[in-house]
Amino acid sequence: MPVKDPVCGMEIEPASAFATRQAKGQTYHFCSENCVKQFDAAPEKYALAVPSATTGVAADASGAVRLELSVRGLSRSGGPALAQALHSVPGVSKVNVNVGSGRAAIEYDPARAKASDFLDAVRAAGFDSAGQTMRLKVSGLYCAECVARIEGALKATPGVIEASMNAATNEVKVEYSPVIGDLNLLTKAVESAGPYKAARAAEASEPELDKEAQSADKEYRSLMRKWWFAAAVGLPTMILSYPNLFPIVRDIFTRGSANLFELGSVMGVGRLAVMIYSGSQFFSGAWQGLKHRAANMHTLIALGISVAWLYS
Repeated sequence: MPVKDPVCGMEIEPASAFATRQAKGQTYHFCSENCVKQFDAAPEKYALAVPSATTGVAADASGAVRLELSVRGLSRSGGPALAQALHSVPGVSKVNVNVGSGRAAIEYDPARAKASDFLDAVRAAGFDSAGQTMRLKVSGLYCAECVARIEGALKATPGVIEASMNAATNEVKVEYSPVIGDLNLLTKAVESAGPYKAARAAEASEPELDKEAQSADKEYRSLMRKWWFAAAVGLPTMILSYPNLFPIVRDIFTRGSANLFELGSVMGVGRLAVMIYSGSQFFSGAWQGLKHRAANMHTLIALGISVAWLYS
């Protein structure tokens, strides 16, 4: 089973390690003499910064992040050029290129660079990164801005190279470094962006397609029920809001009469019921946005109808 060099973050086989060291009851494997010397000089520093076995990304005490990329077509002669290209990315503090395994380990400041910057550097040097892809199914989208938020949250995750959201299918395609294939890391990034839920997208099968169709049909029926309720209350309210336009109604609800006041009170309660039932999704969406300190279309609609109801 591959292990990681605590100095450069390179993934190596224990049997092929250049050397090993013992520290704090753990065995550490190294890919080169240079890494051994750095570890021997400050074992405490590197013993605390071993990358996670599931994410492949580790932050040291200074806040720097280590990222490992698999590079296609890497030769011994191309190693220095690749290292120079990666070093040119702002925020990079250390680069280790292993031409034998075809991997490059980078230590960088996540505030100044992101994983996609290193992908661009790899391509500029004439190589290509052998990243892996994962599709996530996302629920809870309610506006066009959701797409940008989800993509931004994923791209800001250390190790994520690219993220592309398809709003039509509610799926996001994530390209990431091969060593950070932790589904929880990616789903948490999506869920941190707003009131969203994410899970690995399964291959489309007949039962799953039927389930999605049933879910869409259920949502459609719910929206239609809300629409009919709003129409049943809203149409009479519109007519009775102008009693002077209708002779019979005008005689019953004369200006300044108790009947007109009672009518206004009843219509106010009816409109409130429409807001609570037919407009519930707008208020819940606005609340979710408020919890994430962000305004959205639901915020605009909820605020608008609330002010209109209070004014009326």
